[in-house]
Amino acid sequence: MLYAVLKLVHLLSLVVWIGGMFFTLACLRPSLGVLDAPTRPRLMSAVLLRFFAIVNAAIGLVLVSGVSMLWIAWRAASAAAGGFSMPLSWIVMIVLGATMMAIFGHLRGGLHRRLQAALRAQDAPAAASLLARIRAWVVVNLALGVAVVAVMKVGAIL
Repeated sequence: MLYAVLKLVHLLSLVVWIGGMFFTLACLRPSLGVLDAPTRPRLMSAVLLRFFAIVNAAIGLVLVSGVSMLWIAWRAASAAAGGFSMPLSWIVMIVLGATMMAIFGHLRGGLHRRLQAALRAQDAPAAASLLARIRAWVVVNLALGVAVVAVMKVGAIL
């Protein structure tokens, strides 16, 4: 039962993170054209600030639930007097997830902070350039997130 709850928390946290990236790229960003140009970067920065706080929580839940599921699997294998061999799909998910977290750290700690500084300095060209770079990294992270879900599903079949 505990394992099932942890898996649900893990999956829902990923849904929030991946869904938020999809919404931002497919719905929010294309709709910014209805606003005047100086307002767009300020709105995106405010949205990203709120989204990043949610992703921080999601990452925490992904890490806690993922490590807990690994521990439960290891203990079950040890109790059955067998050795624990992590499935390849789990290793791939861990590598992809760690990559996503590193990219998120770069987005939040690097690019978004520079975006906020550009907005405070009223440097519109720099803000626009930083938003374009943020968008490109979010596209990469979204692709990695979709790959994690695909590996999760395919790994469950194997």
